Amino acid sequence: MCYDYAQKNGYTIVGEYIDRALTGTSDKRPQFQKMISDSAKRQFEAIIVYQLDRFARNRYDSATYKAKLKKNAVRVISARENIADDASGVLMEAVLEGMAEYYSKELSQKVSRGMTINAEKCQYNGGVIPLGYYIDESKKYQIDKVNAPIVVRIFEMYAGGFTVKQITDELNGKRIKTSRGAEFNKNSLHTMLENKKYIGFYTYDDIEIKDGIPRIVSDELFAKVQEILAKNKKAPARAKATIEYLLTTKLFCGLCRAMLTGVSAF
Repeated sequence: MCYDYAQKNGYTIVGEYIDRALTGTSDKRPQFQKMISDSAKRQFEAIIVYQLDRFARNRYDSATYKAKLKKNAVRVISARENIADDASGVLMEAVLEGMAEYYSKELSQKVSRGMTINAEKCQYNGGVIPLGYYIDESKKYQIDKVNAPIVVRIFEMYAGGFTVKQITDELNGKRIKTSRGAEFNKNSLHTMLENKKYIGFYTYDDIEIKDGIPRIVSDELFAKVQEILAKNKKAPARAKATIEYLLTTKLFCGLCRAMLTGVSAF
């Protein structure tokens, strides 16, 4: 439609700026920002958009970027909306931009409300599905019987004193992948070990529902893992020391139960 408009009105297309699958509500669109910066080169006189909500969906951004383009003698033309160049066109453009902003906010509210309703029903709301689960036809979490034992094994290994490196080496050695299909590393393993979904908590934003999904790990095993994670976070000396102290995270004071760390003069 933009090309047809240009042909009918005697414009020569000299280039395209395309941000595919990126919303007009964001001013971080890379090609959009390139178009704004390129306008300073004075190599084109106008930009043609399908309609004004493709340019921006709130009046502040629209006015800001149109002012930058106007400073560089570049007009914004809507191929679909017939907007005159006179005073009535200014009013029409303001109405269309206001309607676009209203539609965008109304849609956002509807989507948010729909996802909250889904969350109250403990239904999947998008995002990464944790290893050991799958989503059924009713958008509910169900246990993946193939990968759930791997999850239990990981928790048991960590609770049994295996290090993160030992666990990730074993998993990667057996070519077991994360839920994203990648190799395991420190971050992905910690994310997994701290995920309350494995003890049946459904979580979405500030919504948390106990027994909202099937559990894979027992409360006792999960609690033990959290205790070890907390203790390991309080052991900075191990990471900083040039000498590996094998008893760090395993040796504790018999009186106060504080973790003991090694210090070497060499």
